Amino acid sequence: MPEHSVGRPDRNSLRARLARWMLPPLAALIAINAALSYLGALDAVDRAYDRSLGASIRSIAERVHSLEGDISVDIPSSTFATFDADTPERVYHAIFAPDGHLVTGYAELAPPAGLRDDGSLRFAGADFRGIPIRVGAMRKRLYDPALAGGDLVTIVFAESTDSRRSLATDLFVESLKRQVLIIGLGAVVLLFALRSAFRPLLALHDTIEQRDEEDLTPIVAKDVPSEVHPLIRAINHHMERISTMLASRRRFLTDAAHQIRTPLAVLTTQAEVGVRQTDPAAMRDTFRHVLRSLGNTQRMANQLLALSRAEPANGLIGDKVPCDLTDLAREVAADLVPLALARDIEIAFEGEAATPLAGNEAMLREMVANLVDNAIRYSSAGTQVVVSAASHPDAVELRVTDQGPGIAPEEREFVFRRFYRILGQGNAEGSGLGLAIVREIAHAHRGRITLESGPDGRGLQVRIRFPLNEG
Repeated sequence: MPEHSVGRPDRNSLRARLARWMLPPLAALIAINAALSYLGALDAVDRAYDRSLGASIRSIAERVHSLEGDISVDIPSSTFATFDADTPERVYHAIFAPDGHLVTGYAELAPPAGLRDDGSLRFAGADFRGIPIRVGAMRKRLYDPALAGGDLVTIVFAESTDSRRSLATDLFVESLKRQVLIIGLGAVVLLFALRSAFRPLLALHDTIEQRDEEDLTPIVAKDVPSEVHPLIRAINHHMERISTMLASRRRFLTDAAHQIRTPLAVLTTQAEVGVRQTDPAAMRDTFRHVLRSLGNTQRMANQLLALSRAEPANGLIGDKVPCDLTDLAREVAADLVPLALARDIEIAFEGEAATPLAGNEAMLREMVANLVDNAIRYSSAGTQVVVSAASHPDAVELRVTDQGPGIAPEEREFVFRRFYRILGQGNAEGSGLGLAIVREIAHAHRGRITLESGPDGRGLQVRIRFPLNEG
């Protein structure tokens, strides 16, 4: 098993994935929050400074008077007290008569838009001679009918924004420091939380890694996050399938070793007898017995392999494809005609209509071949074996009927077991695997097997019904 590299982050780890998913959005959120924090600090500073700016404007307004059309302005020194020598700000002012001409101050210092005649203050950002400024203004009624253009004068006062921006930056930096500290503490807490959350998974990893290689018992989901339970159930289900498959393999090897041992011993004895023979006729007779034993052994080995392939635990049935059970059964019956003729047995086939079925064609052929072969081997000379296929609205059906000794009702539940043979029936050629193979293949195709007596109560009829629906 490859060891995990130390110090090198795994790009597919949960931590790495969480980092890839969380860090970009967090970075974007931090940037948005920083921008909003700076704008908030700037707004707070503007509101604080605007109070001083508004106080200066009102102080000037109190010293603006008009008498018989002559406007007089006495700007108090207290107006500039807020802006002392230590402040790098520059201040500007202007007072405009009702007809728009400048009374005092800077003529190019324009008031902000939207001024009202009720004496309310108005503030806005602007540029003055290339310098960013914050400008405030108000209108004052002088109640002098001698004034041209009305009796409202406009008082404008402005200051540069260096101090505002500097203070806003300081406030923003202090706020950002606190936020970074909180985010750092949150990251540390999150790291410890992730370690705590992953600790049961690491413990589970160690438990599985320390298991014996043949230990396929289910994993106990103890102290494991509920999100991991489906994965553990899937692993346990997979290990159960592997355990079943291995048990099937071991059973196959045990059965094969047990069943082949006796034929090999018989072959060894026959070969030893043949070696000691001096009479050619006796030697040929011994070789005939050897060939018969070899044929039986080969047939049993083939059946063992077929049984192993047919077991669902081995997963060798594979994908099912459309096939015609009628054509398939007819071809298998035709292939076994020479065996039937050698035993003086007739094979008849009934069924002309197509019987479509989704299945593994090779396995279905093996199933039909075992049924027909069993019927031939357990039938007496001069009898008949009938193979038929029929279609029903919800199923297709295969029948193999012989005129042999049949199977007693009390024995029918046992004949599908491996190597089971009915005492006093059949011959030494049978291995007891034919019906076991038939059962496994039929079950793999959702078929239901029924054993019945043949017509007139003679022989045996094997009926397998395959449903057409997928439920």
